[in-house]
Amino acid sequence: MEQALKVEWIDRHREPQCPPNPRYPKGIDVDLSGGEPSCVTQVPYPAKRCGAYHVTCKRCGFSALVTTAGRIDDPRTVRVPCQQGQA
Repeated sequence: MEQALKVEWIDRHREPQCPPNPRYPKGIDVDLSGGEPSCVTQVPYPAKRCGAYHVTCKRCGFSALVTTAGRIDDPRTVRVPCQQGQA
């Protein structure tokens, strides 16, 4: 089955300026679903440097930008709400 979520990297060509948050030594799981039905995808972890992941659902069209800093506290997964069937 084809992956519904497409992930594109937007590179800002900046290196991290601050130390990582020590509370998240294995990255974070970003949940944008608000408790609604959702899809989840892994993103390259850690990110190369400061930038963002543009996550788009090929089925419903939902999209989001999730920022990165090129550190160990970067996102490792992104969960987005499913907009299918909504008017």
